[in-house]
Amino acid sequence: MSDELLSLFYPLSEDEAKLANGLVRAPDRQKAEPETLRRDLLLQHGKLIAVSQHGRFDSTPLHRHDFVEMEYMLHGSAAQMIDGKRVVLQQGDLLIMNRYVQHTIEKCGREDIMINIMALPEYFDRVLTLSGLEDSPMRRFFLGCILAEDESPDYLLFNLRELYPVRHLIENLLWTLKNDVPYRQSTNQLTLALALQLLQYHADSVRSGAQSTDILWTIQQYIDTRYADGSLEDAARVLHYDFRWLSHEIKRRTGKTFTELMQERRLQQAVWYLKNTAYSVPEICERIGYVNLTYFYKVFKARFGVTPKEFRISGIGSRESRL
Repeated sequence: MSDELLSLFYPLSEDEAKLANGLVRAPDRQKAEPETLRRDLLLQHGKLIAVSQHGRFDSTPLHRHDFVEMEYMLHGSAAQMIDGKRVVLQQGDLLIMNRYVQHTIEKCGREDIMINIMALPEYFDRVLTLSGLEDSPMRRFFLGCILAEDESPDYLLFNLRELYPVRHLIENLLWTLKNDVPYRQSTNQLTLALALQLLQYHADSVRSGAQSTDILWTIQQYIDTRYADGSLEDAARVLHYDFRWLSHEIKRRTGKTFTELMQERRLQQAVWYLKNTAYSVPEICERIGYVNLTYFYKVFKARFGVTPKEFRISGIGSRESRL
């Protein structure tokens, strides 16, 4: 698919050709205050998503959007400043920026092909439903995009270079949008949802522009996807941190140990199974990673005041879900 996309996006536009051939000079567009790019100027009436190519041979001044912007690096590289932090996209990277995040983009060369996907926040309502993402940092990021919450990270940066299934899905989405294939909105949303579903299992492929630091986001992402079989040793290896330093840093920043965070996530998943499936308690115990059923009963009752069986029979989960 990459070759087909390159054939669509590589040719120079009229404006790019003029800049490349020196027929015009790039304007001086330095701005003290960011310009807000609004959805009604960039998206056709009635459309929730659109695609465009980032212009080459010119820099982009400080700006922000009232929509969600995704940037996919099809070829080459591109550097930008996002709220004062320099971020460099390499071929195969996918950057998803929250609404109203300020950024500038440095001048790109002829071989630097960056594709912009502009989507209204409401586009992600159905995407999240289709993706089946459980409560996780990734799901909370997209909810923050929809609700424009200040505490959400500025961006997520995914390295897709070795994640071929996800790359193919994203590139298929780009091809469909570029060719304006009719009646494909539901299919496109399903494609993006499937890509997000696959990405949640690759905590080591994502960086976060969180206001705190990347480490807590990536640790939580690891726990959300590996609660059944993960360990601090494995997390340190996968995320390339020193084991002792990581253990101390988690405790310092959260007030809890890695084991305590894992237990919280396991119990959260146990509650979901009790509320939404017919799995037996021993099956749930095994699925969430406990090997000792007696111990599972003990920690569950300590947390919720009832046993798993009593929790299910009493309908506590159902009542809580309606509050």
